[in-house]
Amino acid sequence: MSAPGSWLWLARHEGRLALRDLRHLMTGGGRWRVRNVAITFVLLAIGLHLIAFGVVARHADMTLAVGTRGFTSITGSLLLTFFLLLSQALEHVTRLFYGRGDLDLFRSSPAPLRRLFVIRVLAIAVSSVMMSFVVALPAVNVVAALGGLRWFSALAVAIAAAVATAGIALSLAALLFDTLGPRRTRFAAQVASAIVGSAFIIGVQAVAILSIGTLSPRDFFDSDLVLNHMPGPESPLWIPARAVLGSAPDLALTILGAAVILVVPMVLLSGRLGGYAIATASVSHGGSRPAWGARLFRTASPRQLLQRKEWMLLLRDPWLASQTLMQLLYLIPAGLLLWRFYGDARGALVVLAPVLTMAAGQLAGGLAWLAVSGEDAPDLIATSPISPLYNLSAKVEAVLIAVFAIFAPFLIGIVTHSWTAALVIAGAILLAAGSSTLIQIWFRSQARRRYFRRRQTSSRIATFAEAFSSVAWASAAALAANESWYAIAPAIVAMLVLAGTWSIRPR
Repeated sequence: MSAPGSWLWLARHEGRLALRDLRHLMTGGGRWRVRNVAITFVLLAIGLHLIAFGVVARHADMTLAVGTRGFTSITGSLLLTFFLLLSQALEHVTRLFYGRGDLDLFRSSPAPLRRLFVIRVLAIAVSSVMMSFVVALPAVNVVAALGGLRWFSALAVAIAAAVATAGIALSLAALLFDTLGPRRTRFAAQVASAIVGSAFIIGVQAVAILSIGTLSPRDFFDSDLVLNHMPGPESPLWIPARAVLGSAPDLALTILGAAVILVVPMVLLSGRLGGYAIATASVSHGGSRPAWGARLFRTASPRQLLQRKEWMLLLRDPWLASQTLMQLLYLIPAGLLLWRFYGDARGALVVLAPVLTMAAGQLAGGLAWLAVSGEDAPDLIATSPISPLYNLSAKVEAVLIAVFAIFAPFLIGIVTHSWTAALVIAGAILLAAGSSTLIQIWFRSQARRRYFRRRQTSSRIATFAEAFSSVAWASAAALAANESWYAIAPAIVAMLVLAGTWSIRPR
């Protein structure tokens, strides 16, 4: 069983790789001690349980008699979790074909490729299950402590949902391969991952804004508009919801359905892995445009070249595009809110101010990491006839211009309603984006651009400082948009965060 190439051997190999990846993620490549990681994990668990208590504690006494209203609310929460898990599973499936680059090696080995394929799909399912534990376990623990052990059936439903997402993600990836080809599939799958992860919550918020004028999904699911169109309590649509509430037959059907969704695509597609391996190995990861490049070097200054280089890399890299696309998609409800209440109420601007500011800070932090730390040719830049300060300033300008280009439509819409509010929000966006950029400059460490999704592990201090700074500037923007002098307080907090971060920066 443990011979090279056997089921057990391949499973141990995948498990070893997964543990190594998790260890790197938790310790930042060895920068954090195990004790510090354990303390952080305990504090995070306590925080998640406190949040869960505030959200689900009042539902601990729910039973199967809750009717359509309760089933609608539970199903909405399940769908939100399901789409988040599906997004992660689709990204993992894409990395199965493109990320490691070892399928050719396995194809030339005597180990059956079908066996490797099955093991890796099961590994994706296990990874999704672990993610479902992180999402669902705090809430399940709270309601089980208050309402009884019957609530642990909800954890089984979450596991079933995670297993099902692996099979669906595999089917979607195969469909993209067959319709778009290997070159376009990598980008399309990454974009689909970002869209799937945010589609449900954005769709619900959009419909809620247009129908009942609120951003709250809970108010939308409780509205008469939704309840009047829902089927009765005995409908098969509520099978997962009834399983969450402890119905044994519905729980069995849910688990059986998830197993079928995983196993059927895995069996049907396992024989095609060899073709996919050959196709992905032949994909070129780069390209050249000599004519366009020649014109660029004749007509642009060094600063413009550096800025265009950063913009070009952001637009053409499939891994990076998907990471930032989800942040941009969450701006859609903000745009709908502005359109819905345009010229009608100041309250919409008060809501938009912190949303746009927070999004700008987070987006600028990611782009700044790419420009400052994610330089794939630092030696080439270092030997160029430009000073390091000139290079750095051009990169910062590229980041800030990109951020303002994204938020410009919002500012244009706001300025026609209230130029003072537009000025406040534009200043908050600049401050949040500039603060995140400064933090990334102070804690920059050279890394490859493909490690963008692991950038938080390079410095957790920078990650937390960036988050606290964005939250503080968002709070200041909300108060300032409401014409309150209390905006000075969170602005001072943001400045203190920056000062503290600068004082402990690496020398």
